[in-house]
Amino acid sequence: MTRKIALLVAAVTIVVTSVVLMGGGVSGYQWWGEHAPIYIGSNSEFTAANGVVAGSGTQADPYVISGWSINAGAADYGIYIDHTTSYFIIKNCVIEGARNAGIYLNSVVNGQIKGCELNLSGIGIHLLNATGITITRTVLANNRYGVVADAGSRGNVIFANSFIDNGLSARDVAHANTWYQGTTGNYWSDYTGTDKNADGIGDQPYGVVDDPYPLVSPPVTLTHFTPAHGPATSLPRSPQGYIVVNSSVPIALTARDPGSGVAKILYSINGSTWKEYSAPLNLTGSDGVYKIIYYAVDHLGNAEPMQSLTFVLDNHPPATAISFGTPNYKDQTGQWITSHTPITLTLTAHSTYGTTHTYYAIDNGSWHQYSGPFCVLGADGPHTISYYSRNASGITESVTTITVYVDNTPPTTVGRRSAATPHKLQPSAAAPKPAPVSTTPAPVQTSGGTTQTPPHK
Repeated sequence: MTRKIALLVAAVTIVVTSVVLMGGGVSGYQWWGEHAPIYIGSNSEFTAANGVVAGSGTQADPYVISGWSINAGAADYGIYIDHTTSYFIIKNCVIEGARNAGIYLNSVVNGQIKGCELNLSGIGIHLLNATGITITRTVLANNRYGVVADAGSRGNVIFANSFIDNGLSARDVAHANTWYQGTTGNYWSDYTGTDKNADGIGDQPYGVVDDPYPLVSPPVTLTHFTPAHGPATSLPRSPQGYIVVNSSVPIALTARDPGSGVAKILYSINGSTWKEYSAPLNLTGSDGVYKIIYYAVDHLGNAEPMQSLTFVLDNHPPATAISFGTPNYKDQTGQWITSHTPITLTLTAHSTYGTTHTYYAIDNGSWHQYSGPFCVLGADGPHTISYYSRNASGITESVTTITVYVDNTPPTTVGRRSAATPHKLQPSAAAPKPAPVSTTPAPVQTSGGTTQTPPHK
């Protein structure tokens, strides 16, 4: 009986389809929860507090660090594993914004990195004295370096990854690592070769590192929020570890029994009457904490111990308003600002649980998480500002885009002499009239002292 019950396994599967708003693409089964940067300095530090969700550290049962979204912010690293020998796998994690490296493996062996997204960091993955590491099905985008295999790193295998728009895609100091498996290399966005036979593999090797089978299209694409692709719905976890959902997320219960088979699954929500499971559940009602208790029964009446899973229901969509500081001016043309005008995004409605994040982009550029007032830089003229918010359950408001007009140029005033008003010239003071000319001849004095007048002609 004990053995039979132990074989009965009931599991909760949450199925969610995520549509990336900016750039397209669909993904599913996303279980991201926010986590602070992780440091593991010895085998004994593979713990739940350090993001380990399963495993015992053996080759058959490696430690699993999975499902975390780590925004490193000002931290040097997202996940740092240092001097360990236990087997481990880092999978389905999203790490952004680390100053040095998204994932840093220093003097470690027996590790795997699979299905992660490493963006906007100094280095996506940094290997130092690391051996026996496998990196696959991972996106490395918009980092200064994609993967760096530094001194002492040998025998690592890197294949079927997507290197997108990194400053330098890869660096292999010792040239002692393998950048392909079989005939599958990696996708390099800076690859300039051809694929004349259309087999999906470049005709020329990728020369930055030794990849003789470069892929001409990415084997994996971005699904989580990134500045290049905008938001994607996810299933975050609360600080208590509860999964945060909204009423549109179906919750499916599955069970298996290798013996007589599963007869039924029973469940109860928040202590309600037991019901027989027949179809995926959707939580409804007021926002808050919901606990689902469930168990399976086989055809002989053997029942597994009761299992439980706790959710936080959050159905309140966010709403965001934009405002402009000084100086700003609005007329029939639109909103006028300068490159020094502070622009503020304010939540007018937000999640009733967890943190609501706001994002913005200028002129269709990269998305940034809003942390305080920002300015629009650039030439005078029209610019666009796009913004939206996403709450803890993944509910995202529609993207709003507005046009503003930047004017950093002061007006110019030009001096000009006005035209003279026509008028009559006034005559000057009258000149004295000339004395009249006498027509009488002047008298002439003779030698005898007498005066005589010449005869008049």
